Amino acid sequence: MIDRARIDLGDNIIGRIEKSGRIFEMLMDPDKAWSINKYIREEINRRLKEGKGKSRLTIQEVLKDPNIPLELIFQSFIVFEDLKRGKKATDGDMEAIFETTDGKEIAAHILLEGEFHWTKTQREEEIEKKLKKIINIISKNAINPQNKKPHPPERIEKAIEELNIKIHLMKSAEEQVDDIVKQIRSILPIKMEQIEMAIKIPTSFTAKGYNIVAQYAQIKKEEWQSDGSWVSVVNMPAGLQMELIDKLNKLTHGRVQTKLVKS
Repeated sequence: MIDRARIDLGDNIIGRIEKSGRIFEMLMDPDKAWSINKYIREEINRRLKEGKGKSRLTIQEVLKDPNIPLELIFQSFIVFEDLKRGKKATDGDMEAIFETTDGKEIAAHILLEGEFHWTKTQREEEIEKKLKKIINIISKNAINPQNKKPHPPERIEKAIEELNIKIHLMKSAEEQVDDIVKQIRSILPIKMEQIEMAIKIPTSFTAKGYNIVAQYAQIKKEEWQSDGSWVSVVNMPAGLQMELIDKLNKLTHGRVQTKLVKS
């Protein structure tokens, strides 16, 4: 990679942090960047709920956390001042701001304190992908309470367009469904079929498991057991139940426990 040669981002995005008037940029995988951003937010929320004095993650915690695979998130650990132009950051600037020239440490700073930048095309494609998934989830799980029949995807899409509902780039499709259904309800009789489920995740998988559960469901009750396991009761769209259970089974190697409370 030649300094000052223009770089084609391809499917990648730019992770950027600005400190003391200096900009530092690194190349990131968009899906993994979003996933880890979500994991970090949920980890901070989990610490707040547990009443821990220190809710923020430190740079060293990010570097040591096995759930944050920096090598997969960042395409390389080269730090740029202007990535698109291939202009690398100087060692002097990195030392002055971060007290290190280690690309991994600066990558951790970007995850904790920086922001992600999509190109216009990437942004449009990602929003379109999320929109399609949201419409699919709603059409599979929502009914018209007046006649108990499902709404076709075209009707859901038309309602979203008519209300000019914003699709959030940095939230998963699952996270946005409930809010979008509430907005659609102003012009369309609609009700989501919901279930209530109890979940128990073993100690070794609680951090990542919590993150997965929060992505799919509303956590109504939760409790940390004496052995370190996490027990919760969640509310979620009925159609997402098997997808959530499958993800938790893969994470815990089949050791997750789930039970339908009511449907």
